[in-house]
Amino acid sequence: MNLRKRLHKHDGAEYANVAVHRSLIGCLMYLTVTVPDILFVVSVLSRFLNYASELHMVVAKRVVRHLEETLSYRIKFSEARQFKLHGFSDSDWAGSVDDKKNTSGYCSTLSSACFSWCSKKQEVVAQSTAEAEFI
Repeated sequence: MNLRKRLHKHDGAEYANVAVHRSLIGCLMYLTVTVPDILFVVSVLSRFLNYASELHMVVAKRVVRHLEETLSYRIKFSEARQFKLHGFSDSDWAGSVDDKKNTSGYCSTLSSACFSWCSKKQEVVAQSTAEAEFI
């Protein structure tokens, strides 16, 4: 499987059991509250709830394997002399192959521990990379 390939609504693969796919994505969405590193891939997979193919199921199962391998990882706030608050944000331009809408997100950290994060597909289509970053 090509890991760099973007997912499509109609990728030519056989359709999967939609109920199973929706249930799995719902569970993964619940886990994003405490496991921020899966947030992006879960948001992408949730775009295909009505068009779930076997390829989408393979990617979702890969996320579950990642969770099993990183079960001991934790968000840790360590004692520090100074608390440093940082914010990071990023956006892609026309990242969705099907409708060309961009996805933007942010992460806020306190002394290197992430405490707030969000990823959202924008409602409008950006006409340039500058507009994608501004939205």
